Amino acid sequence: MSQITTWDEFPAYPYFPGVLRQAVCGEKVMMTRITYQGQVTIPPHRHEAEQIMLVAQGRLWARVGDEEQEVGPGSLLIINSNVIHAFRKLSEEDVIFYECFAPIRLEYLIGYKGPDPAGAMIAQALAQAGEQTGE
Repeated sequence: MSQITTWDEFPAYPYFPGVLRQAVCGEKVMMTRITYQGQVTIPPHRHEAEQIMLVAQGRLWARVGDEEQEVGPGSLLIINSNVIHAFRKLSEEDVIFYECFAPIRLEYLIGYKGPDPAGAMIAQALAQAGEQTGE
């Protein structure tokens, strides 16, 4: 892979319903481009990696630790290691944001077969919410 590239070089993979993820990494840092389509709620979760998020398009409700507010283009969210955070899409248009992670989240790499604790936490919360709403 060339050191100078575009997002077109990286496939978008479904992560959860309505969520597409593209990921690229160097030796010690990872960047993702996330797209929320339709109604998306990501329940409270946490992970070991530190995360910095930049909203590029659309509007989200965001919770990071004890802080929550509506965010939009240009908003930066700084999420330290193991801090609980959650998101909900508010805008009709797709939401697009970029995230940087350190260390690299191995579970985001194509072909990774190991555990994804944050993904399991999200999946469990989504399943419980579906049970409560009868979906």
